[in-house]
This record gives sequence, C-alpha cells and structure tokens, in this order.
Amino acid sequence: VSKYCNVLGTSMAGVVAYEDRVALNYLLSRADVDSTHAGCIGLSGGGNRAALLSALHESVSATVIIGLMTTYEALLDHNMSHTWMLFPFGWARYGDWSDIAACRAPSPLLVQYDLQDYLFTEQGMHDAHLRLQNHYASVGKPEAYTGQFYPGTHKFDLEMQAAAFDWLKGQLK
Repeated sequence: VSKYCNVLGTSMAGVVAYEDRVALNYLLSRADVDSTHAGCIGLSGGGNRAALLSALHESVSATVIIGLMTTYEALLDHNMSHTWMLFPFGWARYGDWSDIAACRAPSPLLVQYDLQDYLFTEQGMHDAHLRLQNHYASVGKPEAYTGQFYPGTHKFDLEMQAAAFDWLKGQLK
C-alpha cells in the first residue's frame, strides 16, 4: 500500500493522518463530545499517529506519545525491526521526529519512553527528550512538556497507563 501511495504522489503517513483527522472531526461534531477538550494518546505506531494528529489538527488540546520517540540519527544505524511507513516521507530534510511532536508547543505533551525498547536506542530517546525540552523552553513553557522514562522493553504497562491517563485527565479538565 505504501508503494502505491508513493506512486500516486502521496504517502501512507499522509493517508493515515488524513483519516485520523476525519475521525476526529466526526467525534468533535457529536453532541456527546466536549469539543473544547480533545486529547489523543497512542502507543508505538499509535504514538506516531498521535504526534501527526496533534501536529495537523488544532483541536487537539493535549497529546500522549508512548514507545515511539527517538531521533532520526539514532534510527539510521539501529537494527530497525519496525516499519517506516508511518513516518512522513522526506521530513528528515526539514527536521527531526521530535520537531513534529513539538510543533504545537506550548500545547501539553507527555512522552513516555521505555529505556530497554528494542526499537530505539537509549541515546536516541534521551536526545529526543532534550530536543523536546528545548522546544518547549524556547516558547516559554517548559512545564508543558513532560518526559517519563520507564524500565523495560516496548510496552504500555499498568503503571504507565495510570500515569498517562492521570496526566491527560489533568490537562483536559
């Protein structure tokens, strides 16, 4: 599918991001949804989608990204056992992955990192964390970004879930 998207002048990331925006627009149109307090959360590829949705839809008030954040540099020589299809094609010419996640700063952002994640290097995660801190500091709201580091591999366990949902609830109240 990704190959056909490229041949047709788009990307898999673009198609998925468009569909996520359509889904959010539908949710926001419903009477039983508080359209002034929308948040998004995602693990791994879902974290990728949360970062893109937050970047592309101004109605997202707070975002949680789990098990995804690193730098492009750290991905280059790392054993990549995951897909590249949801990363925006060509974006590395303009910025790093953390720049997409932080592009709506000072909108609240929580990133949860798994220190022994087999998909990303620990150095890449720490470098992305530092980039995010610097982005938020540059707009005068360093407290709007939170990075949490957890031991273990690629996961979203009960401890992380409790922290993420409590943080998101606090941001959207």
